[in-house]
Amino acid sequence: MNKAFIGILIIVLITSCKTDNEKLVDVDGNLYETVRINNTIWMAENLKVKHDSSGKQLNYFLPDGKSTNVNSFGLLYDFENACKACPKGWRVPNNKEWETLFDFTKRNRAGHYKDNQFWEEKENSNTTNFSVRPAGIGNNQEHPNNFNEKALFWSNSKEEGHFVWTYIFEMGKNNIRRASQHPTYGFSVRCVKE
Repeated sequence: MNKAFIGILIIVLITSCKTDNEKLVDVDGNLYETVRINNTIWMAENLKVKHDSSGKQLNYFLPDGKSTNVNSFGLLYDFENACKACPKGWRVPNNKEWETLFDFTKRNRAGHYKDNQFWEEKENSNTTNFSVRPAGIGNNQEHPNNFNEKALFWSNSKEEGHFVWTYIFEMGKNNIRRASQHPTYGFSVRCVKE
């Protein structure tokens, strides 16, 4: 064998064994990028699965009501379905995990998490590779869907009563907000590895 071929083979083997990021496949066969941040493995894309891990149909909303948006923005789930949607071995993160994620960079700046191909602000760098995209809100048309303006992510932490915490990214704002929401609205889901 020639030395150039052996050198290329060694580079390919080293690159393919990299363990910092791993791929995740859901029950429907969708493949997701993941990212390791502060020793926690997160999905680096919004969930787009239509069935739970046992194969039962989930209820979901399409971003902006269009199936053509699913590949880029994922699906939007109410809280009950969000809790059933993560693949086996993965789950919806709690408030502590979300806040650890945002504090890890010591910069709680939304631009470090926003996918700069989907948000217009120039300060969006996506240095964390978390790749937030503005999928908007799924609801029964009683409110605007805020597609291309906001991204809201479910936490599995509940507020007193029946409201649930979410983490919010907004167009034109470089901070990340936490707010409680009604569990029947549809928001994006990112899962963490258990």
